[in-house]
Amino acid sequence: MTDNSDDEIGSALEQPFSHLQWYLNKAKNTVYLAAESSKPISKEDFHQIVILIRKLAPQLNCKADKRGKRHVVVESDQKTICKYESTDDLYESLADFIDDNLSIYSDPDLPNFRAACFNLAEPKDDALQSIYVCCSSHALMEGSESARILRTRQTVYHAGRLSAGLGFLTKLSIAFAGLILAPFHLAASRFNWKGATEGKWVVVDLDRKSVKKLARQFGVRQRSILFSLPLFGLHLVKSLPNRTNKKTQLVSYATHPDTKTTLEDTALNLRMQVGRIPTAETYSAHLQEIDKVLSKEDTTEVYSQAFYNSILGIHRVLEPIFPFLYGQRFFTYVPYDFVLSLLPPHVTGGVFRKFFDRSVFCGAYTPGVNTCVFVPYRNGVSLNLYVDPQMLENIDAFCAFLSDLGINCRRVV
Repeated sequence: MTDNSDDEIGSALEQPFSHLQWYLNKAKNTVYLAAESSKPISKEDFHQIVILIRKLAPQLNCKADKRGKRHVVVESDQKTICKYESTDDLYESLADFIDDNLSIYSDPDLPNFRAACFNLAEPKDDALQSIYVCCSSHALMEGSESARILRTRQTVYHAGRLSAGLGFLTKLSIAFAGLILAPFHLAASRFNWKGATEGKWVVVDLDRKSVKKLARQFGVRQRSILFSLPLFGLHLVKSLPNRTNKKTQLVSYATHPDTKTTLEDTALNLRMQVGRIPTAETYSAHLQEIDKVLSKEDTTEVYSQAFYNSILGIHRVLEPIFPFLYGQRFFTYVPYDFVLSLLPPHVTGGVFRKFFDRSVFCGAYTPGVNTCVFVPYRNGVSLNLYVDPQMLENIDAFCAFLSDLGINCRRVV
């Protein structure tokens, strides 16, 4: 655990929202972290887990202020944000909890964070006994931070950024692009017909050894394999009820680089990038196209994040002036076919190793776009999907496709 002082933590929380935090808060995007245990978790242990998590991530004691500009620390009784229950079906209880993700915004006197623990009502030998799950605003939490939490390391908010070393003309071109593109983005959102409540959660758990074996078989990186699974398996497999007919997939994907520069978001550590992937008739051909796109990444790719920041900065200025233009339609408009995010490994350490000894899940509520969050953990990788009703109908065929590839998998939610 890092030894950040209370003053340093308080100073980080008092910083204004970054442009991306502003957007995520306005869009009411949420994230969840869930972990399985082969042991029952007592009510006392559960509350100690929540206390520790809120200590490691002090922003989880916060809500957004009324104007959505910064954190506000909220004093709250732990009982008001925690749920502890026995259940006959752990996964059904997990699904119900994450389905209710928007309830974190329902009480203005509470932080934008909730936690729950579900224990099996009738424990069975060698079976899953309990699940811990928590949900927060995406403006308060991201995947790199949940990975640090499970290692019992303190999250780092508004961490320092290295100078990107850009010249004046480059900086000017990025700012000018934001000024030009933001109005086009706003205009395009007016034609957005998707609703914020269309998506459904799906969680599929994979055996990590079979993913590694497949990567060796095709001679590509594991990340290429992981990205290919939903991009081909949910869109292009011939047995799908709803197969895409697009010739190119426009995807956005998040990475978590070790070195951050002033081109990044000032608070969150993810770096959004964009790729165009030509569709292919066979999985092997499509996988090679994905691997080519990912292989082209270099330091210039950070400019995509710089453009995002510039565009959001313009929107942030315009929104208070023209609030009628920035309703649900704007915040559910995402111009991509699919969004992917590969999180850092979620390996448990300290007290969490005692309790969370099985699968780990993390997902994001992203109204308006289909997404998949990949969570590597000690013995597996979970695919945490948020998909529209049409893609939901493809899930059974998708799981069959995974099995045909030789990947051991199970559908959790």
